[in-house]
Amino acid sequence: MKLTSPLINELKGTAGSTDTVHDKRVLTGSENKKLRQACSDFEALLLNKLVSSMRESLPEGGLFEKSFGEKMFQSMHDEELSRQMASGRGTGLGELLYQKINRQVNGNSGR
Repeated sequence: MKLTSPLINELKGTAGSTDTVHDKRVLTGSENKKLRQACSDFEALLLNKLVSSMRESLPEGGLFEKSFGEKMFQSMHDEELSRQMASGRGTGLGELLYQKINRQVNGNSGR
């Protein structure tokens, strides 16, 4: 699967470190860090969608209807839970995405 996006094209164009191996460009340290963070954030975004979808599938119950504040708190809690789930090793999706994009930017097909 070939990934193409403006981010990948930008990284290919700006990957200007002096570390070259067989005319393949390598991301600089700050670009590499930004890419890893973007992949982790993307994993957190997907996990947040998953958690919120799971929560919506639960039947509403209780004596009182949820207030706006309670819904806001639940949304913020789900977002932070997703960030914590994605940090560290996470589910591995962010790392797989990072490796795929990194190989593509560096010019390796790496299947």
